[in-house]
Amino acid sequence: MGMDIIGQHERDADEYLAAHGLRVDAGRVPVVRDILIRETRHEADFYAGTGTVPGNTQLMRICAVQLWHAGAVEDALLVSRARGTSMDATGAIDAELMLGAGVARTQEYVGALHTDEAREILDEIAWVQESYDAGRYAAFLDEYYRVA
Repeated sequence: MGMDIIGQHERDADEYLAAHGLRVDAGRVPVVRDILIRETRHEADFYAGTGTVPGNTQLMRICAVQLWHAGAVEDALLVSRARGTSMDATGAIDAELMLGAGVARTQEYVGALHTDEAREILDEIAWVQESYDAGRYAAFLDEYYRVA
């Protein structure tokens, strides 16, 4: 994997953020989900040896932030799956980004699924819930991306 793809990913992520920002209107949310799913598939396939292009983990993070702001509880699953594709993705996409609907609501939704995936997500939530504060986290994200 050359520096060219990494540089292209950085440019693509920067352009996407400039075009759409961290908060998107409800009509754009399905597009954001599609992008996150596509990049998750690229990353998973690349690390499985079946794909030629890695996922854009910076773009995945931005999409996860947009979904966090949108606050739909079911997006916890998409964000978790994105996180799980590689060490790069896990590092880029904070566990907190699964909590857009809030800790209690997310635990309730995920807990009702009764799957191995759900148990793993609940364990990850348990690690971050004590220190999680949605307002502080939103401010951190704004600062990180330097948005007004």
